[in-house]
Amino acid sequence: MLDRGVDRVPVGRPGPVSRFVTALVRLVFPVLALCAAFLLSFYLRGAPAPELAALGELDTLLDPSGWINWGFLVLPSVFFILNLSSRRYGAALTLTASLVAWLVLAGGIFWAVREGAIADFERDISPYALAASFTGAMAVGQLVNILLFDWLRGIPWWKAPFFAAFVGGTVFAIVFNTRPAMVWDAELGGRLAVETGIHFTWALVQLLPTLMLRRTIRPLPGFGGA
Repeated sequence: MLDRGVDRVPVGRPGPVSRFVTALVRLVFPVLALCAAFLLSFYLRGAPAPELAALGELDTLLDPSGWINWGFLVLPSVFFILNLSSRRYGAALTLTASLVAWLVLAGGIFWAVREGAIADFERDISPYALAASFTGAMAVGQLVNILLFDWLRGIPWWKAPFFAAFVGGTVFAIVFNTRPAMVWDAELGGRLAVETGIHFTWALVQLLPTLMLRRTIRPLPGFGGA
């Protein structure tokens, strides 16, 4: 009754071009952050992490000195980035960001090989079989992380980021380390235990920066909860 005689202006919805541009802009930071995490992990793959050698004193099977490096310790940051992106933008855009990041990295490697910056992929990057196993295992771990975060987001706030990071990282470790080229023995069990411990620690520690960023990185309308 109060608005009788007043013409209402219909609210126009964004067109497909506007929605595409908006999604593209939103993808920039998650894609760059994911690429940076992968590149940092690759750069640190040759830096040993003697800080974890003490695990060998508890049990020789847990001794990671023969394979652990800082690349392993930095790699779980990928799941922290996915959690922040999922909180802000939801599962669909985060899945897209993960895919785009893989395409950007693959395109960068292809360009580097073509231009001669990388003389030999298997020597300078990784054997093809190992690279394929890593990519497949990480893609599965990322998918589990994103879907689990979307399923668990809500109250309490910590449940989604913690379990998404821990389960996603653990799935990656299991899939990557149980590839056909690996020998299934007690040593493999010890390695899986150490990597699971790393992902558990990351999942726990990343709750602090997640808590600190909750006021800054708020969910967009439609994405409530964590």
